[in-house]
Amino acid sequence: MMRYHSFSIYSFFVIVMCSVLLPYTFFANEVSPSTHIANTGNYEVNQTFKHLLSEHQIVAIGDIHGSSAPTELLINALSDRDIFESVDVIVTEFGNSHYQPELDDYLLNPNTKVSLQELEPLWQDSIYFMAWQYKHYRHFVQKLRLLNASSNHKVRIALAEPELKWEGLSKEQWQSLTKTRIVNYEKTVKQIAEQNDKAILLFGAMHTLKQPVSLKRGEALNEFVPFISKLKDLNIATVWTHFSTSTIPDISTPTLVLLNKKSELNSPLSSVSARFADGTNQKLSDVADAYYYPGPLDRHAPVPSHIKRDSQWHHEMNRRAAIVDERVSAQIAKQLAEWQAETD
Repeated sequence: MMRYHSFSIYSFFVIVMCSVLLPYTFFANEVSPSTHIANTGNYEVNQTFKHLLSEHQIVAIGDIHGSSAPTELLINALSDRDIFESVDVIVTEFGNSHYQPELDDYLLNPNTKVSLQELEPLWQDSIYFMAWQYKHYRHFVQKLRLLNASSNHKVRIALAEPELKWEGLSKEQWQSLTKTRIVNYEKTVKQIAEQNDKAILLFGAMHTLKQPVSLKRGEALNEFVPFISKLKDLNIATVWTHFSTSTIPDISTPTLVLLNKKSELNSPLSSVSARFADGTNQKLSDVADAYYYPGPLDRHAPVPSHIKRDSQWHHEMNRRAAIVDERVSAQIAKQLAEWQAETD
């Protein structure tokens, strides 16, 4: 009788442990060991991020194409359980919204059959496909899936880019999409706000500024109106990511600090980035609420090896670049030559 009782307890223990561990093993098989969940984010950075979320419905992180620093800030923040459970949705500039159902399935369904590689068209079929080829965007989606799998609370991603198909797309249609995408960004964020969702935005840094600014393009000056600057009725905080290859003396990395008129980091915009026009009276605190300093800017983030080796995709990149303009064609040709040299 005693032997039977002991066996029953042991069997029950095995069954329970299998039920707990097997779902995690399913996710771990797809994600490399380096992507394990750990609350490794700098404590002080996350405390400041929590403050921003407590004071605002929406926090916008300024992304920098080619740099993994903004997504690392986001991953570290979400790895804090308090932050994760307070957030409902991440709204991204990256990603053709045609693939929203597949992304939802991947992130929210523990029994999904959608793999990360099957989500590749989400990035590759976007308007500015050149900007989203980096590994850290895939890594961010992987991490969010793991975080969702480990919690009853789920955080989704809302793709703000309008649906499009590259097949048969003309230059005029592409140019039109570059304008209508901004309207879709605004619409998506407004819908999130109306649903009273707590949200984090991940958009190119210039899109997240809270006032119109003058930008340099060669010798010309262009007045740029960020879409965030048109959403004044919404409670949004903006995080500016360090946009320079220079270091900031006497500041540890990473650091996230609130900006105000007296802040040491509250510099004139022209000294923050060479993209801003000289002579402007605007300071950083006029257009952003916090400054994220991960160290000097590095815009050489790695691209997944399968993308570098995909000759069919390279042919498609050249075809699309010809639709966009000569400048992009030259950039793509240079990029493909570099990949070819690496893989030979």
